[in-house]
Amino acid sequence: MILYNQLINQIKALLPPCEKVFAYKKTKLKQGNKNAILLLKDTAYELGGSQKPCISTMAVTSSMQFDNSIRLYGKDIAEIQEDTAFGKIVFLEIEDIDEEAAFDKIKELELIRYNCCPEGFMTRASALSMREQIRVSKKAVKKGIRFADYGSTLLQEYLKNPIVKSAQIIFITQFDKFDELLMLADKIKSTTSALNHILDNVIFDCSTCNLKEICDEVEGMKELHIKKTKK
Repeated sequence: MILYNQLINQIKALLPPCEKVFAYKKTKLKQGNKNAILLLKDTAYELGGSQKPCISTMAVTSSMQFDNSIRLYGKDIAEIQEDTAFGKIVFLEIEDIDEEAAFDKIKELELIRYNCCPEGFMTRASALSMREQIRVSKKAVKKGIRFADYGSTLLQEYLKNPIVKSAQIIFITQFDKFDELLMLADKIKSTTSALNHILDNVIFDCSTCNLKEICDEVEGMKELHIKKTKK
């Protein structure tokens, strides 16, 4: 699986050197109920709230290895005083899975963000808009929970999946290139859509397909399409 490699490299090139890097560790942060409601009166602030820039994306690869780290650009949980911009990027190294199963496996991994709900946080995610807003409770702030703890909880869930070999999670609360990051996240979403389109064995005229730009840009996508249409 190399379809997302170029986009992973472009995101890495867009981000500056990171000074806040935390190693994955066993965390005492408990899993909460994924349907739990965090009321505003119990909320310290919302990451991505008040119409602030907010981006969530995930990209997988079978040819790049990650260091199981959590990286933070901007303020940590205890330092934030009000609703702020928020970005969450997940990179996963996976087994070299069969192309026929690729889309389903990727969607299975994407579901982890809906099912992983650390206690003291409430996530509202939209795959369509690529937003993931997180309410942070006053209790979580008071306990001194950090993104290192939150990220380790997420990493733990991703690494439980048998096809995941390594991972990296990037949190962003301060960044001046959210527009460029959003464009790359949109290309990741379009790449996954194109993959699904091809694996469904839809025969179409490439010159009129609205996914032609993705097939032209993404290494390996056109080859996969040609391979599928010959079957």
